[in-house]
Amino acid sequence: MAEVTPFRGIRYHESIALDEVVAPPYDVITAAQAAELRARSPHNAVHLDLPVAPGEAAQDAAYASAAAAFEGWQAEDVLVREATPCLYLVDQTYRGPDGRERTRRGFVARLRLADFAERVVLPHERTHAGAKIDRLRLYRAACADLSQIFLLVPDDDSGVEDALAAAADAAPATVAREARDGDGNLHRIVPVAGRGMERIVALLRERLLYIADGHHRYETALAYRDERRAAGEHSADTLMVYLCSMSDPGLTVFPTHRLVRNVVAPSLAELVERLKPFFEVVGAPARGLEACRGALDRLGEQADPGRVFGLYLPREDVCVVVKAREPEATRRLVASGFSPDAAGLSVTVLHELVLGDALGMDPARAENHIDYAKSVPDALAALAGGRYELGAFLNATLVSQVRALADRGETMPQKSTYFYPKLLTGLVFDALGD
Repeated sequence: MAEVTPFRGIRYHESIALDEVVAPPYDVITAAQAAELRARSPHNAVHLDLPVAPGEAAQDAAYASAAAAFEGWQAEDVLVREATPCLYLVDQTYRGPDGRERTRRGFVARLRLADFAERVVLPHERTHAGAKIDRLRLYRAACADLSQIFLLVPDDDSGVEDALAAAADAAPATVAREARDGDGNLHRIVPVAGRGMERIVALLRERLLYIADGHHRYETALAYRDERRAAGEHSADTLMVYLCSMSDPGLTVFPTHRLVRNVVAPSLAELVERLKPFFEVVGAPARGLEACRGALDRLGEQADPGRVFGLYLPREDVCVVVKAREPEATRRLVASGFSPDAAGLSVTVLHELVLGDALGMDPARAENHIDYAKSVPDALAALAGGRYELGAFLNATLVSQVRALADRGETMPQKSTYFYPKLLTGLVFDALGD
């Protein structure tokens, strides 16, 4: 199945503090964060992976500058290539939006790219063409993987998890390097070679892989690979990836809440009336920001949490919790063409029955009216600003649901899953064609 191999990673010289040079993924960095990271160090990874900051006009010169910096830093020994091929074990100790501390373990490797039709790597989310143009221009300029995408590995027998634990135990502590991200999470990277590496590589040959985060980048990598093949060479046949066992106890998925704008939101009474065919109200509405926050924080405590939603109307400063009626909701979705697996997703219920049926939004165009928030406090703060007509809160999609849907060849709406923490850019780079 998957062809995963070690590689000679390019990493910051050991004399450079990683905290100063790592960065969040390019697609979550704001313009203000980009400016701060650029000022933090002339060698911060943002100079490479985000040559065009949010709000800036994309110019070829910016991508050429990033490529020149990548080459120049290697010539100056700011970046140093590993002497031998390795896998890179990454432990992330973090406190999630739910307040609990966990450690997620995975590793960075090279993956031979495969088209989705080959069913080696399976997607679960839809993509938009516009988001891929920037990454393709960077590929063309730098001919390098400057960040990783996040893949999940089925691990029902815990073989991958056990192999990673054995490799971590065998690795000398002296080779580990650490960095903290802006949320205070600790990221620890350790190169792994020898038998531990070989065991991990062998295990991956038997597995399907699932994209957790990075659908746009994977599709862009395929496009760049095809460009290079058309030019008569195979330098872009691989992609640098981070892989995590689906059985890892530190693997969590959090919800992404919806902030709806530029629609005519009904009153609470009218909204409840519109929802009646497929939803029942749970408890009494909560009024006032603090009461609403308490109700929304408890969404996960409801029975069958995947069918429960919180709806906040900022105009009335009121929140109501609703639960999908079963089997009515599922029957309605299946009749509309959804598979039973897709009909069981909270994002499907939300987009089709709440935003579609109750608010009259075309689900195919809903993304034009939606912004996203990762936590209840962030969402409520944004809703208080007067820009949005509705906040829609949901519980997380399960990893098992991601797997089931991908196995069927189906995809979810964008932002259906929120894997946390994000992977830091700058822990390791990979020059394509090496």
